[in-house]
Amino acid sequence: MERKERLRKITLKRKLLSEKRFIEKFFIGKTSVNDFFREKIIQYKELPAVTDEYNNLNLTYEEVDNQMQLLASAMQSFGIKKGDFVGVFTENQGRWCICQQAVLRCGAVATLRGSNAPIEELDYIMGHSETKGIIVRDDSLLKKLAPCLNNHKLNFVIVMFRKNNDAIEGLEVPVYSFEEALEIGVKSDFVKPEQTLDDSCIMLYTSGTTGNPKGVLLTHKNIISQFPSIEVAFCSKKGENTLQILPVWHSYENIAQMSFFIAGCHLHFTTLAGLKNDLAKYKIDAMMSVPRVWEAIRLNIYQKLKRKSHIKYRLFDNAVKLSIIYKIHKMYSERRLVNKQTKYKTLSNWYHKFVRTFLKPFHILATKTLYASVKRKAGINFRMALSGGGSLSMKDQLFFDAIGVNLREGYGLTETSPILTMRYANDVNFLGSCGKPFMATELKIVDIETRKELGIFRKGVLYARGPQVMKGYYKDEAATKAVLDEDGWFNTGDIGWLTGDNNLVLVGRMKETIVLSNGENIEPIPIEEACLQSPYIEQIVLVGQDESSLGALVVPSEAALEKCGILAQDLKSGKTLSIKDQTLRDLIKKEISTYIKNKKNLQPFENIKQFELLKENFNMSNGLMSQTSKIKRNRIFERYQQIISNMFDKKQ
Repeated sequence: MERKERLRKITLKRKLLSEKRFIEKFFIGKTSVNDFFREKIIQYKELPAVTDEYNNLNLTYEEVDNQMQLLASAMQSFGIKKGDFVGVFTENQGRWCICQQAVLRCGAVATLRGSNAPIEELDYIMGHSETKGIIVRDDSLLKKLAPCLNNHKLNFVIVMFRKNNDAIEGLEVPVYSFEEALEIGVKSDFVKPEQTLDDSCIMLYTSGTTGNPKGVLLTHKNIISQFPSIEVAFCSKKGENTLQILPVWHSYENIAQMSFFIAGCHLHFTTLAGLKNDLAKYKIDAMMSVPRVWEAIRLNIYQKLKRKSHIKYRLFDNAVKLSIIYKIHKMYSERRLVNKQTKYKTLSNWYHKFVRTFLKPFHILATKTLYASVKRKAGINFRMALSGGGSLSMKDQLFFDAIGVNLREGYGLTETSPILTMRYANDVNFLGSCGKPFMATELKIVDIETRKELGIFRKGVLYARGPQVMKGYYKDEAATKAVLDEDGWFNTGDIGWLTGDNNLVLVGRMKETIVLSNGENIEPIPIEEACLQSPYIEQIVLVGQDESSLGALVVPSEAALEKCGILAQDLKSGKTLSIKDQTLRDLIKKEISTYIKNKKNLQPFENIKQFELLKENFNMSNGLMSQTSKIKRNRIFERYQQIISNMFDKKQ
């Protein structure tokens, strides 16, 4: 066994060295993301590049390139130079990539955030990055930002979609519409800045434990290092139709859009409300989204069938269940189980092959009839689809695999530009894993306590090293040192293991940040602190990692129990860990609703949608609290795993 492990490590090391040499050669002659981007897109000229019917945009690649260049010229005339920060505050739409690439062509750093972010947060970002100019989504956002804009040394504001040119009283910074900026660009000379791969190019903000977001500073090398692997992983082709729905400040969407442009794809932009229609309308070949969207597509398929015909619904549901059984036996017989540590036994192999052979005709029949019809009507006849930004549930993985949708999963963080691993489009699909590392990317699993590197199938904290790992958190050396060591290893804060063939399997997070299935990051402590102001809540821990909404485990106070007439001795009876009392539930629900409003800048997705009441509090005796009185979240998640699972199953 030890000999086999040594050989595995030698093989991986040789492969890594080969990949590092390849990436280094790939870097030769390249100076920036924007030059590399332009070099690619000018090949496609007359091909359609952008369709955004929600904003009346239909652009060819030549038009996209021209607008990028004119906008860059305009910004240079406004005083933007190499190294300056320019804020781009918008949601997903057809002009975003034009604006970002224009900023990069000036040698400046594109500082990205959503137009729906709290104004206080955007104000902080402008101050923190010392922004020299901002590009905003529309007049609505401009009006909201107006009271704080004079506090920053801005050279300009460009409004992407401006319906009127009304001046805002008291605003000192000049404001231009997108069209006006292009006209200024026509009259301005552009001086190409000297750039290197080590220069900063993009700053994305991620949640911080202190309440203020942290600026993740990425270099041109960080971003460019992703493209060789993406080319092999996505296998995108010139002229393919893609559908863009994620926020553009989402690191996965950022890299996905750039890669689709570089491949010469036709990017279509949609909204959550328009997703169902646009999927069928545009005959999409490739799509990248978050787990919540894939879950919504699955549920929508079932809902439509149920409304149309109960018989068809039952027929489809039973066929899917049969196909899932077939696929599970197929995975075993092909040795694709990511949690299989021991040897595959001969008798078991024969059994799984037999069941697989028996069920195969039924699966093929369903594939050619039921599944083909459903996929066509739902518009999900993808060549390839990718899920990122959170863990894709096994229920969704098995469903899409069963009906023949080539849905793959990727993993990464904002700090890693973002992709670390992926299940490649044309490789064998290992369900339950996040795939294998990108080129020149090293992964290791270390013990949570000792930080000693562990072997395969041993659960621990994931560390990563590679050309995509960030430069650091902007103006935050302490936070950078906390996650990035001197040897370049980045502590992801995620817990998992590596399989024998180097597939990554994630099972949880060390970090307190909760990532919902729609990709929204939530810091639990401020919300918990707001709820703890209630005299009826003794302790509370938020849950909801990779779920569609937020939940909570609540320990009610003695005052709450007394108010509802519940005796302490009553809690000791019964085998359940939770309290089943409707009066107490109603009281706690009201308290959560009342006190959660005390959280500053509460976002809709930060509301607690479901909760469970616990009999036992978190303390040092039961191992759920440290000696410094800190909640041990991972221990709590493990202890109450079934309660948490049931909580969200009830919701569905």
